[in-house]
Amino acid sequence: MTQQPQDTKTFLRNIPIFGGLQDHGLDQLLRLLEEKTFAVGESVLRQGDTARSMFIVRAGEVVVRRAAPSGMMMKVVRLGPGEFFGETTLIEIHPSDVSIVVERPAVLYALSNRALYQLYQQDQPAYTMVVLNIARELSRRLRKAEARVCELADAAADDEHTQIGHEPAAPVPLGDRSAATRGPRSG
Repeated sequence: MTQQPQDTKTFLRNIPIFGGLQDHGLDQLLRLLEEKTFAVGESVLRQGDTARSMFIVRAGEVVVRRAAPSGMMMKVVRLGPGEFFGETTLIEIHPSDVSIVVERPAVLYALSNRALYQLYQQDQPAYTMVVLNIARELSRRLRKAEARVCELADAAADDEHTQIGHEPAAPVPLGDRSAATRGPRSG
């Protein structure tokens, strides 16, 4: 990394997914991060690619874009120093739902799923803290997205049809429940 290790360590302490890490865990993490530099207009990730790393923006700015049903690429969010993206790829390997394009020359720190596994092997408490922090961040983002969907449904006066996900499951008749849900038998 081109930054001084102590500067980078101080920077990482302020990133929510690295919160609560002890010095040893942060030191391990520093060794696992890969610094990458991108020019304006360069793609960090394209929608449909299978990503294997999350990224922390050290400097510059990136824009997250997603294809709308019409095919138009929509700007979802701008991210600057201290913000991050791609954390879901550390939990589940899947094709990306978004494209990430550099708006201002950027320096990004990449944490690959392989590097996260190395952290697991080297420092399980640090690994556990990072994974819990990722889960917290995903929960926070889900709550924010749900609130936004409610705002949009409210603006459209559509309280009956707006749903995220799938239709609710049909109720199970009482006679079809498994023994596990009935509790212990008395004899």
